[in-house]
Amino acid sequence: MKVVHTTAWDVQPGKAAEFIVNCHQAAEIQRRHGVEEIRLVQSFAGPLPVMTYAMIFPDGETFGKFMDSIPADPEWVTFMAAASENPSAKIVSQSFGQDLMS
Repeated sequence: MKVVHTTAWDVQPGKAAEFIVNCHQAAEIQRRHGVEEIRLVQSFAGPLPVMTYAMIFPDGETFGKFMDSIPADPEWVTFMAAASENPSAKIVSQSFGQDLMS
């Protein structure tokens, strides 16, 4: 059964384009570590106008391997250091669960 990891982001005013570019860069790296699909969803309703980044994995085992391998990827480490210097968004919430319809 597929599993989904989501992160909801509060994007700083005027930094949406930068945030989206960062998401594309992150996705390229993450796909090499087993992410099957990636989505970026802009909310239009709710308590905050957030962007939710969703990673979809084929199963829990693949997610576990991802969690073990991504922190050691040199490109990921470099990307995260650069993105953290002047962040374009802050995390609002995260979740992880099974896709019951897969």
